[in-house]
Amino acid sequence: MKTLTAFGLMLLALCLNAVETQAQTKEFPVIKNGGGVFPVPEAVAVADPSMAYKIVGDLMVGPEKPNELNPGLDRVARLFNAYSEAGIPADKIKMVVVVHFKGTPLIMTDEAYKKEFGVPNPNTALIDELAGKGVEFFICGQSLRMRGYTDTPRNPNIKVTHAALIATTTYQLKGYAVLSMP
Repeated sequence: MKTLTAFGLMLLALCLNAVETQAQTKEFPVIKNGGGVFPVPEAVAVADPSMAYKIVGDLMVGPEKPNELNPGLDRVARLFNAYSEAGIPADKIKMVVVVHFKGTPLIMTDEAYKKEFGVPNPNTALIDELAGKGVEFFICGQSLRMRGYTDTPRNPNIKVTHAALIATTTYQLKGYAVLSMP
């Protein structure tokens, strides 16, 4: 009897795991290089397709390993994919991303990143794709100096601002919602 019960529980666990694995397939409806989202068919509509979404992302996090995608940048991509999943087209989203602190290395060109970390920049394709969707990127001039990257070649989609504090608060005062990425 114990063997039959143990077998039944094991079979149930395998079935649940198979259903869970099948249900956890992420989709990339707008941004293909990151930010996968799960479809949520039972979600109540909160997003408003008549609105224009203005968001300033405060990206100050870095990856655990240099060959990993920056988790804050992945969150930016997830925002576009989640809004798409909720029925909001990408052209309704105006986003600015302000990079500083531990996020600073993501601004490097592939060559500069490889020289510093031994691998090409894993963020380049996603930065370029997001910029192609209209996302504006700024790097904090203070962080460039504090981290010694003033003369480091950077992705041409990233502009320098005096300070992350200035860029973030200025866009917030212009009506942009702040999305923290600590």
